[in-house]
Amino acid sequence: MRSEALYIRRMWNFSKALDLALIDEEVEKGLNIPIGLRHGERVGYISLKIGIALGLSHKELIQLLIAGLMHDIGAVGGFHKFHGTPFWVREHTLLGAEIVHRFPDGDVLSEIVRHHHEAPHSNYGVLKTEPSQVSINSKIISLADKVDVKLSRKVLNREEREKLIQWVKEYEGKLFYSEVIPAFLGVAATEAFWLDLEHQDLLQVSLDLLFDEWDVWSTPKVCNQDTRVLASTFADLIDQKSSFTARHSRSVADTAKKLAEGLGWEKKALKEIWIAGMVHDLGKLAIPKKVLDKPGPLDSHEIELVRTHTYHTYHLLAGAGFPHHVTQWAAYHHERLDGKGYPFGIGADKLDTGARLMTIADMFTALTEDRPYRQALSPDEALAIIQRGSGTAVDPVLVEHARRMLT
Repeated sequence: MRSEALYIRRMWNFSKALDLALIDEEVEKGLNIPIGLRHGERVGYISLKIGIALGLSHKELIQLLIAGLMHDIGAVGGFHKFHGTPFWVREHTLLGAEIVHRFPDGDVLSEIVRHHHEAPHSNYGVLKTEPSQVSINSKIISLADKVDVKLSRKVLNREEREKLIQWVKEYEGKLFYSEVIPAFLGVAATEAFWLDLEHQDLLQVSLDLLFDEWDVWSTPKVCNQDTRVLASTFADLIDQKSSFTARHSRSVADTAKKLAEGLGWEKKALKEIWIAGMVHDLGKLAIPKKVLDKPGPLDSHEIELVRTHTYHTYHLLAGAGFPHHVTQWAAYHHERLDGKGYPFGIGADKLDTGARLMTIADMFTALTEDRPYRQALSPDEALAIIQRGSGTAVDPVLVEHARRMLT
C-alpha cells in the first residue's frame, strides 16, 4: 500500500510538470484548445471517481489514475515535430502511448493513452477506432478529458453544472461512450465532486479514495528502476522542448556522475547524483519554447521567467518525494558560493559537494553545447570561463578537479 501511494505521489508531481509545459501558445496552436492549469490532475481525479462508480478493481483504479495524470505526455513529447500543426491531436496520442509504455503496467497505460481521444461516432474520434477495441478505462478518460477542457477554472454554480451535464447527455453515443455516462452522472450529482475539483490538494483527495490509510510523506527509494525510467523519460521531454538542448540533461547527469566518481563516491550516491542531473531542469517545462529558442538576447521579463525554472524544479521534486539532498543537488545549480545566485540566494554554508558539482557540470555542459546565440566552446575554453568564478560562484577545488577529469 505504501509503495503504491508513493508511486502515485511521484507521478502526480510529474503530471504537474507536464501541466506547466502545456501552458504554452505553441501547444494551443496544435490542439486548438488551452490546456494545462492542473488539467492532468483534474482528469486523473475525474477518471478515478468514475472508475470507482463503475466498480473497477483497486489495481485498475491505480492504472486509470496514472493514465489520467499522464494522458497528455505526448503533447510535451512532440514539441519538435508537431508543435503548431493540425496533426498534433492525433500524433500526441500515438507518441504518448509510446512514452508511457516504458512505465510500470506499460501495456495497459499505452492502450489507454492511445485511445483517450476516441469517440463512439467516427466523426469525433481521431484514430477512428471501433468502440469494441477501446477499453473501459480509455472511455472513462475520453470523457474526463473533454469535461475538464469544457470546465472553467472556477467553482460552477448549479445552473452552469446543469448546462455541462446536459451537454454530456446530448452527445452520448457521439462524443461520449454510453457505458460511462451513468457513472459520470451519478458522480456529478454530488456537491463534493465539484468542490473537490477546486481543492488545492487533489492528490490527498485521490489517495483518500484509494486507501484507508497511507503514509505519503515517507521517503521513497530514489535509485530503483522505476525512478530511473521516469528520470530518463522526463529528461528527454525537457531537452526536446528546445532545439538547442537535445541531450543537455543526460550530459549534465553523466558529467556530474563522472566528477563524483573521481572523488570516490560510493555506488548509491553516484546513482543519486545521476538522477539529480537528469531532472535538474525539470522546471524548464514551464518556460515557453519561444523564450528557450530566442536567437537574440532575452529581455528583462524573459530573464525573470527563465530564472524561475529551478524554483519549479525544487518544488516538483520535493512534492514527488525525492530525498532532500537529491532535490537540492538538482535545484541549486544556479546558486553561488557568495549567495548571489538564484532563485533562493543561498550561500556556501548550504551548498554541499553534490550541489557544487552539479553547478560545474551544468555550466560545463551548457558552454560546450551550441546555443541560439553562439557555437559550442571547447572543454578548455569552457573550464577557463568557469575558472573565473572560482571562490565566488563555484568551488575552486572542484574546478581544478573538473579540469583533471574533463580535459
